[in-house]
Amino acid sequence: MSFFDTEALLWAIPSLLFPLFFIIGRIRRRRYRIFMSGNGYGRGSGGSISFPFSLFFMILSICFLILAMLRPVSNPRLKDVEQSGRNLVFVIDVSRSMLAEDLAPNRLERARYDILNSMDALSGNRVALVAFAGSPVLKCPLTLDYTYFSQALSDLGLNSVSRGGTNLGDAVRIVIDELFDPEDRQAMDIILITDGEDQDSFPVQSAARAGQEGIRIIALGLGNQESGAAVPGEDESETLSYQNEPVYSRADMKTLEEMAAASRDGWAVAVESGRLPVPAILQKLYMKGENKNTGKAEQYVYDEHYRWALIPALLFFILALLSENTVLFRRNE
Repeated sequence: MSFFDTEALLWAIPSLLFPLFFIIGRIRRRRYRIFMSGNGYGRGSGGSISFPFSLFFMILSICFLILAMLRPVSNPRLKDVEQSGRNLVFVIDVSRSMLAEDLAPNRLERARYDILNSMDALSGNRVALVAFAGSPVLKCPLTLDYTYFSQALSDLGLNSVSRGGTNLGDAVRIVIDELFDPEDRQAMDIILITDGEDQDSFPVQSAARAGQEGIRIIALGLGNQESGAAVPGEDESETLSYQNEPVYSRADMKTLEEMAAASRDGWAVAVESGRLPVPAILQKLYMKGENKNTGKAEQYVYDEHYRWALIPALLFFILALLSENTVLFRRNE
């Protein structure tokens, strides 16, 4: 026997103490009324201290309720489970401008960290990863192996591609050419993460081609749109310069909005500070109801036993209500 949700103790015990305090308060008020109904000055209950049945049963009820919330399980075993979801392709800009620090610690690290923190929300979806700068590279094919995807994501950096620059159009085209299967008819979404500063790679035309294939583009534009942020040089303590002038990177939301609009039912989101709204995007996609079978994955399944703790918890709670005026024992002082 083991417990599946031990973290429940962090909030279960404090929250479940409230009913206990409530019934203790009722008992104290009733004893006070009994005391005052004697002669107003006497000991009322004959100088005895009683422990009521209701308090005893309430304590037992709370103990069993906490046990149920811990989700006791047994008999762990691997089982092939049908997965339902979508094909999600994360297309991430790894050009030098993604090292700008208008998002903490920088744009690329922020994107990587927020996607890794959203892995639970990806469950059931097949995921793929494309890194791009001046050229795109497929880092992870469509898979249900989230460990492999996470490792590929963790390894992303400026050296993930062979050529610098930012060619948004090429990044979208590699998804269509290498990942999209027109016969599969699976719902596919590209989550494009970039600052949007394209270098004449015809991004809107490539997005329109994706739209014709039924592919949606959700474009996240990272960075400040007005003042921008300085781009670090090869020595990160210095700023990249061109003709003795520091190079600043600004999010080009206009291009990203045009790309999203050219795709199928896409949208663009400006991220100038804080976290990337990856969970909110996944929830919005889920609500569209386009999920299909994405294959099978091995998962551990367990025999759940929380019901056997809930039943006595309920019974003891009922007994606590029915035995409010019954004393378990009485001790004379």
